[in-house]
Amino acid sequence: MYLYYVDTSNCSSLPNFKNGIDVSDPIHGHVIQISHLILEAVKEMPKNWLRYGERRVEDIVGVFVNLLAMHTDDSRFNLPKDILFPFHILSVLDPKAKWCTQWLHAAFGQHLFLNTLSQNMALVTFLVEEILSYLETYQNGHPGDMPENIIPGCIVKYATFTHTLSVLSQVVCFEKGRQFFPVVTKTTSELVSLEVMLVRMIMFLNSGSSYKSTVCMTPSGFEVILAFVKKLLQIGEEINENLMKTIIEPIKYRSMQPMKCNNIPCHTMKILLHLASSSTKISCLLGSRQKHKLSISKLNRNQNTTNTSAVGMRKTRQMNISLERQFSARSVRIPSIGNTDVSSPAKLIEHITTILMKHQDLSNVDELLSLVEMCGKLFRIHEGLSMLDAMNSQLISAVIVLYKQLSSEIESSRYCSAHEYPLKIKAGNPPHAVYMSLVSFLTEVASTPCGLYALAQEDSVLQDLLTTLFQYSYVPWEHPAFRHVVSLITAVWQGASVLAEESYRILTRPLCNLWSEFEDPLALMSGSERKQIEATQHFINVIYTFIPNLQGIMALLSEPDSSSEGTLVDTDMAPRTLAELLTFDSTVEPWHYISLLTLRALTTNMDVCLYLNSTIKYQEKLLKLQSENMSESEIEESRMKSNSVNKCIIIDKCSLLRHQILIATYAVGGPSERILPAVVIDAEHLDGDGESNLFCSLPPPKLASATRKMRSTRLKGQTDIQRFLQDTKQGLHDASWLSHARRAYRASCSDDIKV
Repeated sequence: MYLYYVDTSNCSSLPNFKNGIDVSDPIHGHVIQISHLILEAVKEMPKNWLRYGERRVEDIVGVFVNLLAMHTDDSRFNLPKDILFPFHILSVLDPKAKWCTQWLHAAFGQHLFLNTLSQNMALVTFLVEEILSYLETYQNGHPGDMPENIIPGCIVKYATFTHTLSVLSQVVCFEKGRQFFPVVTKTTSELVSLEVMLVRMIMFLNSGSSYKSTVCMTPSGFEVILAFVKKLLQIGEEINENLMKTIIEPIKYRSMQPMKCNNIPCHTMKILLHLASSSTKISCLLGSRQKHKLSISKLNRNQNTTNTSAVGMRKTRQMNISLERQFSARSVRIPSIGNTDVSSPAKLIEHITTILMKHQDLSNVDELLSLVEMCGKLFRIHEGLSMLDAMNSQLISAVIVLYKQLSSEIESSRYCSAHEYPLKIKAGNPPHAVYMSLVSFLTEVASTPCGLYALAQEDSVLQDLLTTLFQYSYVPWEHPAFRHVVSLITAVWQGASVLAEESYRILTRPLCNLWSEFEDPLALMSGSERKQIEATQHFINVIYTFIPNLQGIMALLSEPDSSSEGTLVDTDMAPRTLAELLTFDSTVEPWHYISLLTLRALTTNMDVCLYLNSTIKYQEKLLKLQSENMSESEIEESRMKSNSVNKCIIIDKCSLLRHQILIATYAVGGPSERILPAVVIDAEHLDGDGESNLFCSLPPPKLASATRKMRSTRLKGQTDIQRFLQDTKQGLHDASWLSHARRAYRASCSDDIKV
């Protein structure tokens, strides 16, 4: 490969940007074949790092990096500037830089490549210059009819740009790669940092979207640039004000004109959605409070002062506290309803989404869905609820209006085959996607108490939302976020009324699943309990969703509608509702054990515990079951003598679980007040006479808390040495003080000390 470029006589026959690469040309074909061979060898190198010595591998990596940077050394090659060097040809063969991905996959390859690259900064400078040059000189054009076996120069330039972006995007993922910046380039007088490159790329995307004209032209390289921008935003520490203004410039310009959904640049939506999806970057859309606090501390720090006394530190601390309080008061200030401030990115996004919702513009569903998803992520955090004023948000009102309209249309379409939608919907874009996006948005809003209160002010919104969530073909009870939202909604009366109507349907499916898993013949033959444990855990997850509020449990215990249809027939021994499960009438396993697990979960809430004991008298039922689970025979291997009467209580997992529930509900308190008995018995849980602590009547003969030694908080008296040191802690001491200290120490010791 070097010989083709060292020999100046081959200058005219080498491929160039003007004529492109002619595969039928012998020299062009040889250069491509050699480059392809080098590329295949480079891709195989990471598989054989350990077969060679480290010095040998470093030499190989160094030679390849020098080959990539061949055209950066002007003193060695006196060739025209439009000649295609190995870097350009490798870019055509591998535009996504898969070789770089394989090299940087392991730590050894990262160490080798980044160290070699640090010794050849000319290649890093070329990568930056190539990107900036392409962004400045890009022309959106098509090469037209390409001749056979010829790769045009414009395609080579685009492949080089893509290859450069791919290499640089993988290098900056590492801390050592980011240390290469800022870079000094020949084309610009200022230093080029990653932030400067990010701003240039976003400006290029904005100019390519033609948001200031009526024509929207999207270059073919937008997706490549957008991927690089997202990666830089992901690894960046903070986003300054200038960068944020560049990002929101297209939609800010659109907010001043009649807004249409199909005029919003897609790249802006993707970048903002990427920021909103990150837990660390979403603050830049709302305004960084931490940055403001740091600036306040820097402004109040006087470098010339040397006052380090306690009084000076106290004054400084009081000043900082007062400043933080002033900032907190400003941060939670509710904006005016009539004054729409679009200076903040979050407010601007809400403003645009509100306009599109009010106009019911569904001409571009994808962009509208992105806006609604962004707003949902902003409304699910407390800062977003405060800044966007959820209690008086016009967006929430517009979303509710469109949600009700789409809900009625979808409901009517189930009964009418020839249904026409009055909304402005393009062909091929059904309203179901928008409807599900609105459901997701309302769910995000309802995931916080403030958002839930805002939705509770609207008529029948929470009822419709909860009904929609329960009517899914697959209800994701295993997801903690879903259970959290359902638990919050059912805490208010609107959700409790829906829960009372849907309680039969909610519990029927997990109960049927439990019955099928425990009656599965394959599981009975194999002895595997994995699916049975999973089904039990799934049912307990459903129960735990409603435990935090008493209204939810009262709704589940309500009598189901007689017209409700179930999947369990009357001959089944499985309970159908929570009330039937807590009657403890069924002694058939696993329902008795499942009912005990359910009761143990429900009694963790004090309100629910008192309510259940006053309605179903579970303590009396458990004591009755304990008394019926006793025998008059002698103590055997699986039976132990009771403390209360001279009978034998049969020990099994159900009796131990009943015992734990009775102790937990009778002796209420924390771990310092009583110890819950274990559900697995062993020798440590027996007293000195080999008797268990099980009982069948209240009060319990011996609480578990009696076995814990309470920590004494009474102050101990001071010893002689302590009193002596306390009395003589002031002033200087002489030799006599040491003799008195020795005498006091000997008097304080319990053992005799020989002198």
